[in-house]
Amino acid sequence: MKLAIVGAGKMGGAVLTGAVRAGVLAPDEVGVYHPDPDRRAALAVRFGVAPLDDEGVHRAERVLVAVKPQSFEAVAPLIARRTGSFVSLMAGVTTGTLAKRLGSRRVVRAMPNLGAAVGTSATALAWHPETADEDRVFARRLFQAVGTVHEVGESLFDAYTGLAGSGPAFAAVVAEAMADGGVRVGLSRSVARDLARQVLLATGLLLETKGPADLKDEVASPGGTAIAGVRALERHRVRFAVMDAIEEAADRARVLARDGEDG
Repeated sequence: MKLAIVGAGKMGGAVLTGAVRAGVLAPDEVGVYHPDPDRRAALAVRFGVAPLDDEGVHRAERVLVAVKPQSFEAVAPLIARRTGSFVSLMAGVTTGTLAKRLGSRRVVRAMPNLGAAVGTSATALAWHPETADEDRVFARRLFQAVGTVHEVGESLFDAYTGLAGSGPAFAAVVAEAMADGGVRVGLSRSVARDLARQVLLATGLLLETKGPADLKDEVASPGGTAIAGVRALERHRVRFAVMDAIEEAADRARVLARDGEDG
């Protein structure tokens, strides 16, 4: 078994699906683990891979830890070992903490976002200094299957979590507010939601070739509707609110990291 997945929820499942779709892993090279045998069996059926018990996890070449950070203390003793390597998706849990709790210094931290579900994730990677080159190569291939990869220093992981990891939630709030605005001015709910989705999708594609300020200036013609709306956004300090949301999310990631190290 090349990869055992512990916690095949939304993010773990998205990475698994993307890796199999891209041919990085074959279904018979992957297994899922859950301490509850019934849940384990259900996950295996859902993803078309093998269910793994405790021994199966220990014998796998690598383990993808995709549980919530708050669950790590309970899960770590079940999967800890002295050989093999680990890839962690947990926000705020440092490579030092991973190495200590899991009994292996071959650990990689990855921070994908929800875009992994549709192959458009932006994933940050960092690793323990003693992580083997082969583990780094595997991690790059695994996450390139679900989007782009950025190798950053672990000191920047909390910042990355605040922007890229939490960013889809912030964008979704904006989309919801745009749809509500459409309803406010008379559009049906279904039409307003579709327009908000299309606007954000088109904007993302346009930002592939244009800077945000350039795109805004292109839409906001002199004395027009868009610049009137931009003025309203500035009056309500939307720019500050978005920056503050990213800072708050990054601060929360730091708290999780500190709690993990103190535990």
